Amino acid sequence: MTSEFDGQQEGERVLYVITPHPIAKHLAIARIVFLAVFFFGVLFLIGTVVPAQAMMLQVIGFILSIVLLLVGIWWNLTVYKKSRSYITDRRIIRFDVVSPFFMTKRALFWNEALKTKAYSPNFLFRSLKIGTIDVEPQLATGEDVRVTDVYYFEDLGNYIDKILFTFKNTPSEVAVLHPFVPKPKGQRDT
Repeated sequence: MTSEFDGQQEGERVLYVITPHPIAKHLAIARIVFLAVFFFGVLFLIGTVVPAQAMMLQVIGFILSIVLLLVGIWWNLTVYKKSRSYITDRRIIRFDVVSPFFMTKRALFWNEALKTKAYSPNFLFRSLKIGTIDVEPQLATGEDVRVTDVYYFEDLGNYIDKILFTFKNTPSEVAVLHPFVPKPKGQRDT
Protein backbone atom coordinates (compact mmCIF):
# COMPACT_ATOMS: atom_id res chain seq x y z
CA MET A 1 0.00 0.00 0.00
CA THR A 2 1.52 3.33 -1.01
CA SER A 3 -0.15 5.83 1.31
CA GLU A 4 1.65 8.73 2.90
CA PHE A 5 0.58 10.97 5.76
CA ASP A 6 1.84 13.93 7.74
CA GLY A 7 4.39 12.77 10.31
CA GLN A 8 5.12 9.42 8.70
CA GLN A 9 8.46 8.07 9.83
CA GLU A 10 11.13 6.88 7.44
CA GLY A 11 10.55 3.24 6.54
CA GLU A 12 7.12 3.15 8.20
CA ARG A 13 4.80 0.96 6.17
CA VAL A 14 1.07 1.68 5.99
CA LEU A 15 -0.94 -1.52 6.41
CA TYR A 16 -4.42 0.02 6.10
CA VAL A 17 -6.09 3.42 5.73
CA ILE A 18 -9.39 3.78 7.60
CA THR A 19 -11.89 6.23 6.15
CA PRO A 20 -15.36 6.82 7.59
CA HIS A 21 -18.04 4.73 5.91
CA PRO A 22 -20.17 6.76 3.42
CA ILE A 23 -23.40 5.75 5.18
CA ALA A 24 -22.28 7.68 8.29
CA LYS A 25 -21.79 10.80 6.16
CA HIS A 26 -25.22 10.42 4.56
CA LEU A 27 -26.86 9.95 7.97
CA ALA A 28 -25.12 13.06 9.33
CA ILE A 29 -26.34 15.10 6.35
CA ALA A 30 -29.86 13.69 6.76
CA ARG A 31 -29.81 14.82 10.41
CA ILE A 32 -28.85 18.34 9.32
CA VAL A 33 -31.65 18.40 6.74
CA PHE A 34 -34.15 17.19 9.35
CA LEU A 35 -32.94 19.80 11.85
CA ALA A 36 -33.25 22.62 9.28
CA VAL A 37 -36.77 21.54 8.29
CA PHE A 38 -37.76 21.19 11.95
CA PHE A 39 -36.36 24.64 12.78
CA PHE A 40 -38.24 26.20 9.87
CA GLY A 41 -41.45 24.39 10.88
CA VAL A 42 -41.23 25.59 14.48
CA LEU A 43 -40.77 29.23 13.43
CA PHE A 44 -43.56 28.87 10.86
CA LEU A 45 -45.92 27.56 13.57
CA ILE A 46 -44.93 30.34 15.95
CA GLY A 47 -45.71 32.77 13.12
CA THR A 48 -49.24 31.36 12.82
CA VAL A 49 -49.79 31.84 16.57
CA VAL A 50 -48.53 35.44 16.46
CA PRO A 51 -50.11 36.80 13.23
CA ALA A 52 -48.64 40.31 13.65
CA GLN A 53 -45.10 38.92 13.34
CA ALA A 54 -45.90 35.97 11.04
CA MET A 55 -44.17 37.27 7.91
CA MET A 56 -41.02 38.32 9.78
CA LEU A 57 -40.77 34.98 11.67
CA GLN A 58 -41.28 32.99 8.49
CA VAL A 59 -38.59 34.93 6.62
CA ILE A 60 -36.16 34.63 9.54
CA GLY A 61 -36.96 30.91 9.84
CA PHE A 62 -36.39 30.41 6.14
CA ILE A 63 -33.08 32.30 6.10
CA LEU A 64 -31.76 30.62 9.25
CA SER A 65 -32.82 27.19 7.99
CA ILE A 66 -31.00 27.74 4.68
CA VAL A 67 -27.87 28.94 6.51
CA LEU A 68 -28.04 25.94 8.87
CA LEU A 69 -28.48 23.62 5.91
CA LEU A 70 -25.59 25.04 3.88
CA VAL A 71 -23.14 25.28 6.78
CA GLY A 72 -24.12 21.86 8.15
CA ILE A 73 -23.73 20.09 4.82
CA TRP A 74 -20.43 21.85 4.12
CA TRP A 75 -19.10 20.95 7.57
CA ASN A 76 -20.11 17.28 7.33
CA LEU A 77 -18.62 16.94 3.85
CA THR A 78 -15.37 18.51 5.11
CA VAL A 79 -15.17 16.29 8.19
CA TYR A 80 -15.88 13.05 6.35
CA LYS A 81 -13.51 13.95 3.51
CA LYS A 82 -10.51 14.79 5.69
CA SER A 83 -10.87 12.34 8.60
CA ARG A 84 -8.41 9.48 8.21
CA SER A 85 -6.75 6.87 10.37
CA TYR A 86 -3.67 4.88 9.45
CA ILE A 87 -2.59 1.49 10.70
CA THR A 88 1.13 1.06 10.17
CA ASP A 89 3.71 -1.49 11.18
CA ARG A 90 4.66 0.83 14.10
CA ARG A 91 1.45 2.51 15.29
CA ILE A 92 -2.14 3.56 14.74
CA ILE A 93 -2.61 7.26 14.03
CA ARG A 94 -5.88 9.18 13.68
CA PHE A 95 -6.43 12.57 12.04
CA ASP A 96 -9.69 14.37 12.93
CA VAL A 97 -11.05 17.70 11.77
CA VAL A 98 -11.96 19.84 14.80
CA SER A 99 -12.51 23.20 13.11
CA PRO A 100 -12.31 24.63 9.59
CA PHE A 101 -8.67 25.50 10.26
CA PHE A 102 -7.30 22.74 12.52
CA MET A 103 -6.90 18.98 12.61
CA THR A 104 -5.96 16.88 15.61
CA LYS A 105 -3.57 13.98 15.44
CA ARG A 106 -3.58 11.11 17.93
CA ALA A 107 -1.09 8.27 17.69
CA LEU A 108 -0.50 5.15 19.73
CA PHE A 109 2.60 3.05 19.12
CA TRP A 110 2.21 -0.73 19.30
CA ASN A 111 4.62 -1.02 22.25
CA GLU A 112 2.25 1.29 24.22
CA ALA A 113 -0.98 -0.48 23.20
CA LEU A 114 -2.67 -2.98 25.49
CA LYS A 115 -5.75 -4.24 23.68
CA THR A 116 -8.34 -3.53 21.03
CA LYS A 117 -12.10 -3.28 21.36
CA ALA A 118 -14.42 -3.48 18.38
CA TYR A 119 -18.10 -2.70 18.84
CA SER A 120 -21.08 -1.32 16.98
CA PRO A 121 -23.30 1.50 18.28
CA ASN A 122 -26.57 -0.12 17.17
CA PHE A 123 -28.15 -3.08 15.41
CA LEU A 124 -28.41 -1.33 12.02
CA PHE A 125 -24.71 -0.51 11.92
CA ARG A 126 -23.83 -4.02 13.15
CA SER A 127 -25.83 -5.57 10.31
CA LEU A 128 -23.96 -3.29 7.86
CA LYS A 129 -20.61 -4.27 9.45
CA ILE A 130 -19.95 -0.68 10.57
CA GLY A 131 -18.61 0.02 14.04
CA THR A 132 -15.97 1.52 16.27
CA ILE A 133 -12.39 0.43 16.92
CA ASP A 134 -10.89 1.42 20.27
CA VAL A 135 -7.18 0.77 20.86
CA GLU A 136 -6.35 1.19 24.55
CA PRO A 137 -2.90 2.07 25.94
CA GLN A 138 -1.18 0.11 28.69
CA LEU A 139 -0.81 2.87 31.25
CA ALA A 140 -2.56 6.15 30.48
CA THR A 141 -6.32 6.02 30.86
CA GLY A 142 -8.32 8.19 28.49
CA GLU A 143 -5.51 8.26 25.94
CA ASP A 144 -6.96 5.58 23.69
CA VAL A 145 -7.33 5.90 19.93
CA ARG A 146 -11.00 5.60 18.98
CA VAL A 147 -11.96 5.37 15.30
CA THR A 148 -15.67 5.48 14.44
CA ASP A 149 -17.64 4.47 11.35
CA VAL A 150 -15.21 1.67 10.40
CA TYR A 151 -16.28 -0.84 7.77
CA TYR A 152 -15.49 -4.48 8.74
CA PHE A 153 -14.82 -3.25 12.27
CA GLU A 154 -14.68 -6.71 13.88
CA ASP A 155 -12.24 -8.06 11.29
CA LEU A 156 -10.08 -4.96 11.60
CA GLY A 157 -10.12 -5.28 15.40
CA ASN A 158 -8.90 -8.86 15.03
CA TYR A 159 -6.22 -7.67 12.60
CA ILE A 160 -4.98 -5.09 15.13
CA ASP A 161 -4.96 -7.79 17.83
CA LYS A 162 -2.80 -9.87 15.47
CA ILE A 163 -0.41 -6.93 15.08
CA LEU A 164 -0.23 -6.50 18.88
CA PHE A 165 0.38 -10.22 19.45
CA THR A 166 3.04 -10.34 16.75
CA PHE A 167 4.71 -7.15 18.02
CA LYS A 168 4.91 -8.47 21.59
CA ASN A 169 6.01 -12.03 20.77
CA THR A 170 8.04 -11.84 17.54
CA PRO A 171 8.63 -8.16 16.69
CA SER A 172 10.71 -8.97 13.60
CA GLU A 173 7.66 -10.52 11.90
CA VAL A 174 5.68 -7.26 12.03
CA ALA A 175 7.68 -6.06 9.01
CA VAL A 176 6.28 -8.89 6.86
CA LEU A 177 2.61 -8.58 7.82
CA HIS A 178 0.25 -8.34 4.87
CA PRO A 179 -1.96 -5.25 4.60
CA PHE A 180 -5.57 -5.57 5.73
CA VAL A 181 -8.04 -6.21 2.90
CA PRO A 182 -11.61 -4.99 3.58
CA LYS A 183 -13.48 -7.85 1.97
CA PRO A 184 -15.61 -10.74 3.26
CA LYS A 185 -13.79 -13.71 4.74
CA GLY A 186 -12.54 -16.05 2.06
CA GLN A 187 -12.16 -13.25 -0.51
CA ARG A 188 -9.12 -11.50 0.99
CA ASP A 189 -6.44 -12.80 -1.32
CA THR A 190 -4.23 -9.83 -2.20
